Amino acid sequence: MTFSRCRTLVGVTLVALGTTATVAQAADQGQQQLTVKISPAKAGTKNKAAGAGIHVTIRDTAATPATTQTTTISFGKGVSFNNTKFPTCAVATIDRAKSVAKCPKGSIVGKGTARAIGQLAGTAVPESLTVTAVNAPRNTLALFVKGETPLTIAGTLTGKLSKAGGKYANKLTVTIPSYLREVLPGTFAPLVMFDVTVKATATVKQGGKSVKVPYVQTTGCSGGSWPFLGAFTYDQGAPNPVGPSSSTTTAACK
Repeated sequence: MTFSRCRTLVGVTLVALGTTATVAQAADQGQQQLTVKISPAKAGTKNKAAGAGIHVTIRDTAATPATTQTTTISFGKGVSFNNTKFPTCAVATIDRAKSVAKCPKGSIVGKGTARAIGQLAGTAVPESLTVTAVNAPRNTLALFVKGETPLTIAGTLTGKLSKAGGKYANKLTVTIPSYLREVLPGTFAPLVMFDVTVKATATVKQGGKSVKVPYVQTTGCSGGSWPFLGAFTYDQGAPNPVGPSSSTTTAACK
């Protein structure tokens, strides 16, 4: 049985890469927990940014998980992205090939794994997936997911990078389409784990010279840590509906 557009995953996002972070319990429902690691912990400056890796994990700890509808991850000030300097690969290109094989060199910026729980003939069935993070046009991060067992899955989730407010500089917002939340009429497949590391460099021309630019960089550290926020909403038409939840975490910096 084939599901061409990741018909069993979903509830996602974004991204990640390396210094242990502390975790805060998700809101009252205790649904999603966000963990972020940044490496290296030593921050760069505005005049001399330091390349970094971000490792993001989202895990649903509920015994009967709700089906995520949107996920927004906000990144603390001092953590930024050079996505506009990297080659891009259109989501349509990935979808047509059901692969990232046709994406330009340098557009793949991260990798990871994910797991969803679907219902087949009334039985809960886990699906393990690989995740490839691809830099896409118009401030978009494409997340190509692929699974082989028990279903053949190949599809793309998209996240939009934008500015954030308060103590956060940027945010990645991922909306899960209804056809990915409800994979068959009356059958939902909530995401229970998403773990991705984003770390890449690109060679660009600056001042007549070729220089390497990191996809993720740090330009400062305030108060000894970078803050992160995960905000989640859930499909109210799916089993086990709950209200919005959030999870906060920090990664130490110096």
